[in-house]
Amino acid sequence: MFGFKRRAFPTLLLGLGVITSVFTLSSQKPAIAQYTNQYPLFYDLQGNWANSCIVKLANQGIINGYPDGSFRPMMYINRAEFAAIVGKAFPQIPRTRRRVEFRDVQVYDWAHNHVAEAYQRNFLSGYPGRVFKPSQRITRSQVLVALASGLNYVPSRNVTSTLKTNFADANKIPQYAQSKIAAATERSIVVNYPDVRFLHPNKQATRAEVAAFLCQALASPNEAFVVPQQYIVNQPIPLTAQSPY
Repeated sequence: MFGFKRRAFPTLLLGLGVITSVFTLSSQKPAIAQYTNQYPLFYDLQGNWANSCIVKLANQGIINGYPDGSFRPMMYINRAEFAAIVGKAFPQIPRTRRRVEFRDVQVYDWAHNHVAEAYQRNFLSGYPGRVFKPSQRITRSQVLVALASGLNYVPSRNVTSTLKTNFADANKIPQYAQSKIAAATERSIVVNYPDVRFLHPNKQATRAEVAAFLCQALASPNEAFVVPQQYIVNQPIPLTAQSPY
């Protein structure tokens, strides 16, 4: 099984589906929405900055905790695990590429179909020689490139300007990732914790960070924030919003 193991509680056996908002809003978004967990709270999320976002995704069956009741937000994610997550988060994305059988992902591997579908939907690609490297930890820039690619985002403004304006460490963003990260920035998908000015593009992505990116990518215009706004890049904060911190 992959890192996002199902919890032992039968109530956590959720169907896969597209997230729909549990909020009906007629005015401005609140600074952050506090989701009420439908299931026993992960014991290691108390006070965690991404708590509300993680709870939301768990309630929708996109991510799961561990049998001991933990979520392990600081644990890193590998490519196979990420492939499984995006498949659950975006089942509506059409397959635009022909299926590829990677040499290092066997048909009996738990991630076989997840990897194949993530490739077909253009979220992830392989390496030369039909190699996928399923156990390789995925970086923050790779996650953002994957989301922007699968969701077909393209930048509408000057890429260099967008990156330099928003990130103090823009010079560390790999060349291949710059256009997609600029597009993700324009869509307010990028979340930088604890300092919004630093992307840390080559840092391995944690479970909490991937959850935050997903919450932003899945958010609808009328949906309340589940990621603290002060960590969302390129996201103007309404003057009337009340900061929760």
